[in-house]
Amino acid sequence: MADEEHKPYDVFLSHAHADAELVERLAAMLEDEHHIRVWLDKWVLIPGEHWQQGMAKGLDEAASCAICVGSKEIQGWYKEEIGRALNRQTKDTKFRVIPVILPDGDRSLVGQFLELRTWVEFKNGIGDPEALRILRAGILGLAPGRPPKPTVDVEDEIKRLEVLRTLSDRQLIHEQIALEFERQLVQTLLTRRVQR
Repeated sequence: MADEEHKPYDVFLSHAHADAELVERLAAMLEDEHHIRVWLDKWVLIPGEHWQQGMAKGLDEAASCAICVGSKEIQGWYKEEIGRALNRQTKDTKFRVIPVILPDGDRSLVGQFLELRTWVEFKNGIGDPEALRILRAGILGLAPGRPPKPTVDVEDEIKRLEVLRTLSDRQLIHEQIALEFERQLVQTLLTRRVQR
Protein backbone atom coordinates (compact mmCIF):
# COMPACT_ATOMS: atom_id res chain seq x y z
CA MET A 1 0.00 0.00 0.00
CA ALA A 2 1.36 3.44 -0.97
CA ASP A 3 2.31 6.11 1.55
CA GLU A 4 -0.33 8.69 2.42
CA GLU A 5 1.67 11.41 0.64
CA HIS A 6 1.24 9.55 -2.63
CA LYS A 7 -2.51 9.03 -2.32
CA PRO A 8 -4.41 10.98 -4.99
CA TYR A 9 -7.09 11.96 -2.44
CA ASP A 10 -6.80 13.21 1.13
CA VAL A 11 -10.32 12.10 2.01
CA PHE A 12 -13.14 9.92 0.70
CA LEU A 13 -16.51 11.41 1.65
CA SER A 14 -19.04 8.68 2.45
CA HIS A 15 -22.65 9.79 2.80
CA ALA A 16 -26.28 8.83 2.38
CA HIS A 17 -27.96 9.86 -0.88
CA ALA A 18 -30.30 12.15 1.09
CA ASP A 19 -27.32 14.22 2.30
CA ALA A 20 -25.61 14.54 -1.12
CA GLU A 21 -26.24 18.28 -1.56
CA LEU A 22 -24.99 19.19 1.93
CA VAL A 23 -21.94 16.93 1.60
CA GLU A 24 -21.10 18.51 -1.77
CA ARG A 25 -21.07 21.92 -0.08
CA LEU A 26 -18.74 20.51 2.58
CA ALA A 27 -16.50 19.02 -0.13
CA ALA A 28 -16.29 22.38 -1.92
CA MET A 29 -15.28 24.15 1.30
CA LEU A 30 -12.63 21.52 2.04
CA GLU A 31 -11.14 21.91 -1.43
CA ASP A 32 -11.52 25.67 -1.92
CA GLU A 33 -10.72 26.94 1.57
CA HIS A 34 -8.58 24.19 3.08
CA HIS A 35 -6.79 22.73 0.01
CA ILE A 36 -7.95 19.18 0.78
CA ARG A 37 -8.11 16.74 -2.16
CA VAL A 38 -11.61 15.27 -1.93
CA TRP A 39 -13.02 12.08 -3.42
CA LEU A 40 -16.74 12.72 -3.90
CA ASP A 41 -18.81 10.31 -5.98
CA LYS A 42 -20.58 13.05 -7.94
CA TRP A 43 -17.24 14.61 -8.93
CA VAL A 44 -15.20 11.49 -9.66
CA LEU A 45 -17.39 8.68 -10.97
CA ILE A 46 -17.55 8.50 -14.77
CA PRO A 47 -21.04 8.09 -16.25
CA GLY A 48 -21.54 4.66 -17.79
CA GLU A 49 -18.94 2.88 -15.66
CA HIS A 50 -19.60 0.54 -12.72
CA TRP A 51 -20.12 2.87 -9.78
CA GLN A 52 -19.57 0.18 -7.10
CA GLN A 53 -16.09 -0.55 -8.42
CA GLY A 54 -15.38 3.17 -8.67
CA MET A 55 -16.44 3.69 -5.07
CA ALA A 56 -14.26 0.80 -3.85
CA LYS A 57 -11.29 2.12 -5.83
CA GLY A 58 -11.83 5.65 -4.47
CA LEU A 59 -11.90 4.37 -0.91
CA ASP A 60 -8.68 2.46 -1.54
CA GLU A 61 -7.00 5.54 -3.06
CA ALA A 62 -7.85 7.95 -0.24
CA ALA A 63 -5.67 8.62 2.80
CA SER A 64 -8.74 8.88 5.05
CA CYS A 65 -12.51 8.48 5.03
CA ALA A 66 -15.06 10.90 6.48
CA ILE A 67 -18.36 9.17 7.26
CA CYS A 68 -20.98 11.94 7.00
CA VAL A 69 -23.92 11.10 9.27
CA GLY A 70 -27.22 12.84 8.61
CA SER A 71 -30.72 12.10 9.82
CA LYS A 72 -31.41 9.01 7.69
CA GLU A 73 -30.69 5.44 8.76
CA ILE A 74 -27.35 4.02 7.62
CA GLN A 75 -28.17 1.35 5.04
CA GLY A 76 -27.46 0.06 1.55
CA TRP A 77 -24.21 0.91 -0.21
CA TYR A 78 -23.50 3.65 2.34
CA LYS A 79 -23.38 0.95 5.05
CA GLU A 80 -21.09 -1.13 2.82
CA GLU A 81 -18.70 1.83 2.44
CA ILE A 82 -18.49 2.19 6.21
CA GLY A 83 -17.74 -1.52 6.59
CA ARG A 84 -15.06 -1.35 3.90
CA ALA A 85 -13.48 1.74 5.51
CA LEU A 86 -13.39 0.12 8.96
CA ASN A 87 -11.98 -3.08 7.46
CA ARG A 88 -9.25 -1.11 5.69
CA GLN A 89 -8.38 0.65 8.94
CA THR A 90 -7.76 -2.69 10.67
CA LYS A 91 -5.15 -3.46 7.98
CA ASP A 92 -3.72 0.05 7.62
CA THR A 93 -3.42 1.88 10.96
CA LYS A 94 -2.53 5.17 9.22
CA PHE A 95 -5.92 5.18 7.46
CA ARG A 96 -8.31 7.36 9.45
CA VAL A 97 -12.08 6.87 9.61
CA ILE A 98 -13.66 10.09 10.83
CA PRO A 99 -17.34 10.22 11.81
CA VAL A 100 -18.77 13.61 10.77
CA ILE A 101 -22.13 14.58 12.26
CA LEU A 102 -23.88 16.87 9.77
CA PRO A 103 -25.96 19.85 11.04
CA ASP A 104 -29.19 17.80 11.03
CA GLY A 105 -27.35 14.61 11.94
CA ASP A 106 -28.68 12.08 14.39
CA ARG A 107 -25.87 11.08 16.77
CA SER A 108 -27.72 7.88 17.65
CA LEU A 109 -27.08 6.64 14.08
CA VAL A 110 -23.34 6.42 14.72
CA GLY A 111 -22.74 2.68 14.96
CA GLN A 112 -20.87 0.91 17.72
CA PHE A 113 -17.61 0.72 15.75
CA LEU A 114 -17.75 4.34 14.59
CA GLU A 115 -18.51 5.68 18.05
CA LEU A 116 -15.08 4.48 19.21
CA ARG A 117 -13.46 7.12 16.99
CA THR A 118 -13.09 10.83 17.62
CA TRP A 119 -15.74 12.59 15.61
CA VAL A 120 -16.44 16.05 14.26
CA GLU A 121 -19.83 17.67 14.76
CA PHE A 122 -21.20 20.49 12.59
CA LYS A 123 -23.75 21.68 15.15
CA ASN A 124 -23.40 25.33 14.02
CA GLY A 125 -24.01 24.63 10.32
CA ILE A 126 -21.95 23.18 7.49
CA GLY A 127 -19.77 26.31 7.34
CA ASP A 128 -18.81 26.13 11.04
CA PRO A 129 -15.14 27.25 10.95
CA GLU A 130 -14.18 25.37 14.12
CA ALA A 131 -15.68 22.08 12.90
CA LEU A 132 -13.96 22.57 9.52
CA ARG A 133 -10.64 23.23 11.28
CA ILE A 134 -10.96 20.04 13.33
CA LEU A 135 -12.06 17.99 10.30
CA ARG A 136 -9.11 19.28 8.26
CA ALA A 137 -6.72 18.28 11.05
CA GLY A 138 -8.25 14.79 11.19
CA ILE A 139 -8.05 14.35 7.44
CA LEU A 140 -4.38 15.33 7.46
CA GLY A 141 -3.61 13.18 10.51
CA LEU A 142 -2.79 16.12 12.76
CA ALA A 143 -3.86 17.00 16.28
CA PRO A 144 -6.21 19.98 16.00
CA GLY A 145 -4.51 21.85 18.84
CA ARG A 146 -5.98 24.74 20.71
CA PRO A 147 -8.69 26.72 18.91
CA PRO A 148 -7.54 30.12 17.67
CA LYS A 149 -8.50 33.13 19.70
CA PRO A 150 -11.69 34.63 18.25
CA THR A 151 -11.13 37.58 15.95
CA VAL A 152 -13.18 40.68 15.57
CA ASP A 153 -13.42 42.80 12.43
CA VAL A 154 -12.89 46.43 13.44
CA GLU A 155 -14.87 47.76 10.46
CA ASP A 156 -17.90 45.63 11.41
CA GLU A 157 -17.74 46.89 14.99
CA ILE A 158 -17.50 50.52 13.83
CA LYS A 159 -20.63 50.00 11.70
CA ARG A 160 -22.43 48.52 14.71
CA LEU A 161 -21.44 51.54 16.82
CA GLU A 162 -22.75 53.90 14.12
CA VAL A 163 -26.10 52.08 14.04
CA LEU A 164 -26.22 52.21 17.83
CA ARG A 165 -25.59 55.98 17.84
CA THR A 166 -28.26 56.53 15.18
CA LEU A 167 -30.81 54.57 17.23
CA SER A 168 -29.87 56.52 20.34
CA ASP A 169 -29.99 59.92 18.55
CA ARG A 170 -33.47 59.12 17.25
CA GLN A 171 -34.45 58.03 20.75
CA LEU A 172 -35.40 54.57 19.49
CA ILE A 173 -33.49 52.98 22.36
CA HIS A 174 -32.87 54.24 25.88
CA GLU A 175 -29.55 56.03 26.44
CA GLN A 176 -28.52 53.59 29.21
CA ILE A 177 -29.02 50.62 26.87
CA ALA A 178 -26.97 52.36 24.17
CA LEU A 179 -24.15 53.05 26.65
CA GLU A 180 -24.13 49.43 27.88
CA PHE A 181 -24.09 48.06 24.36
CA GLU A 182 -21.30 50.48 23.40
CA ARG A 183 -19.30 49.35 26.46
CA GLN A 184 -19.71 45.70 25.37
CA LEU A 185 -18.52 46.49 21.84
CA VAL A 186 -15.43 48.28 23.14
CA GLN A 187 -14.73 45.39 25.54
CA THR A 188 -14.95 42.98 22.59
CA LEU A 189 -12.44 45.05 20.63
CA LEU A 190 -10.04 45.08 23.57
CA THR A 191 -10.21 41.38 24.48
CA ARG A 192 -10.23 39.70 21.07
CA ARG A 193 -7.58 39.57 18.41
CA VAL A 194 -8.27 42.33 15.91
CA GLN A 195 -8.71 41.44 12.25
CA ARG A 196 -8.10 44.28 9.81
